[in-house]
Amino acid sequence: MEKERRKQQGKGEANIGEEIITLENVCKAYATGAPALNGVNIHIKRGEFVFVVGDSGSGKSTLIKLLLRELTPTSGTINVLGYDLVRIRHGRIPKFRRNLGIVFQDFRLLKDRNVYENVAFAQRIIQVSSKEIKRNVPSILATVGLAGKYKAKPRQLSGGE
Repeated sequence: MEKERRKQQGKGEANIGEEIITLENVCKAYATGAPALNGVNIHIKRGEFVFVVGDSGSGKSTLIKLLLRELTPTSGTINVLGYDLVRIRHGRIPKFRRNLGIVFQDFRLLKDRNVYENVAFAQRIIQVSSKEIKRNVPSILATVGLAGKYKAKPRQLSGGE
């Protein structure tokens, strides 16, 4: 049974259980041989709110890139929303990423659009209906504390916003 479940997960079929993110003994070393992560074990359950903090060079960016499947681990297993990120086929990665909502510290916002339009644009990309966008965006902005700044352009926001 476990073998079949892993086989399905490698194909990107999301069988979501209580834990939505699991890293088991994850190591990542770069070509230079420098270890970025060594033996990392993380278990995050649905509803938990998680911050990734640490000193410069401690592996925060590497961890996020592994969770987005921008990188693959040197060893270990990574499972996010039922997707086995070590075995997932390259063609399934965009489908996997459509299930994620990531807030980047470096914004990655469209400078010519306001906060509301940036969030709405991201939803249009994944083909959310206009009706749903009008309902979702205010809720999303309220969740991250930006409801009152929906008309602000990226240059008007602080680094933390």
